[in-house]
Amino acid sequence: MSPGPSGDRTGNALSRRARPGRATLALTVAIVAAGAVAGQVQAPAASAAVEPSGVVSSYDATGAFLLDGRPAFPIALSNPPPLDGRTPSGADGLDEVVRAGVTMFRVGPLSQPWTKSMIAYAEAWDRAALVRGVHTWVSLGPAAGAGPGSHGDAVLQMVVNALTSGPFAGGLGMWKGVDEPNWGGPPPSALLFAYCRVTSRGRARWCDSEASLDPNHLWVTIEAPRGTPAQLAAYSRVTDVHGVDVYPVSIPAAAPDLHQVGIWTRTLASVTPDHSVWTTLEICSSGSYDRRGDFILPTRVQERYMIYDAIINGARGLSFFGGDNPACWDASDRSTGWNWTFWNSTLQPLIGEISAHAPLGPVLADPGSTRDLVTNDTGTEAISRLAATPTGTQLWVLAAHGAGGSRTVTITGLPAGVRWAAVYPEHRAVRLRGGTLTDRFGPWQVHVYHLSLRTSPAN
Repeated sequence: MSPGPSGDRTGNALSRRARPGRATLALTVAIVAAGAVAGQVQAPAASAAVEPSGVVSSYDATGAFLLDGRPAFPIALSNPPPLDGRTPSGADGLDEVVRAGVTMFRVGPLSQPWTKSMIAYAEAWDRAALVRGVHTWVSLGPAAGAGPGSHGDAVLQMVVNALTSGPFAGGLGMWKGVDEPNWGGPPPSALLFAYCRVTSRGRARWCDSEASLDPNHLWVTIEAPRGTPAQLAAYSRVTDVHGVDVYPVSIPAAAPDLHQVGIWTRTLASVTPDHSVWTTLEICSSGSYDRRGDFILPTRVQERYMIYDAIINGARGLSFFGGDNPACWDASDRSTGWNWTFWNSTLQPLIGEISAHAPLGPVLADPGSTRDLVTNDTGTEAISRLAATPTGTQLWVLAAHGAGGSRTVTITGLPAGVRWAAVYPEHRAVRLRGGTLTDRFGPWQVHVYHLSLRTSPAN
């Protein structure tokens, strides 16, 4: 699918920049291999007795993440507010984002080398996550490309052993490998050792006879939105989770093609056999600002479209990048050290809409029942998912419309006996006739429909 003719009517916010004790988390392992391969080191099965140091992260056959033994839809901030930071109102910053639904903090270096002080800082983040019931996503930086017998391997051992054996190991959730390797980074062959060395996964010879450091946590690799499917597919064998970062809103404030998010998410999904796909969306990226001090951030309509475009096209988790970038801060953000302006106006209500404790949360964490639905508009994509609840089975429909102007869209293939669908969280309902739903969509607009299969009118 491709969006209609370009024509963003939503507008962009173009601005001038002014100058406790340890908890125990018991998790189970459930990595489902896509077929055993002779000579490969497999992850432990769900039924295996595992005594990990801290948390275990994994995924099931649909690519859904498993945390605390249950399916989860990770929502990460890259990077989160400062460790001891405060909101503009004086509240604890990390408490604020966790309360809204954030479940992961991306920490650690992307390109800088690890030091002992940086390890101590990462341990402090593990503690901060642990006491709040969430997890860290730790970037291994250059060590993620270490070779056998190298200084990088010594660093890898030091970092992984420290973070998996310390008193706050239960806060560690996942590892982040080399950033955007297909775009000017190391080839897959240069990543075999570090991936196998840490996770024990891959072919046994990749580990060069070295012992595994940590088979209990997932390894996540995020790609740039570049390259051919074949080039990207080569990296799927050296990661557990494969993702992409897509930042279409940039200066100058021309009409951005937001559907690039869905296109690239689906591309990664098509080359990732285990379906465990992650999409990183923008707060502030390198294209968001210029040398004059102007910056641009996504509007709420744009950010909401990108969130659902990623989910519809296969994302099993989301990250939001750049809240810590001072190039997109206003004066109040500079005083707090994080982009609370964007959080309060845009991101907080959207994360609340998809969080684990929101009505939609359980459906996002359980993608096994996903069906592509037929629409009468090539610029509108829609999927459905089922959810079992104490009051009966529910059907959710997620539909996202591109930039081709306003459209009246029909979605077919729904249960013929259902007469009403509640539109979440719009506090309205639409009538269904013969399994067909018809609704009006504006540019980059998303509608989420909630259908009770008990055929009663929606509230």
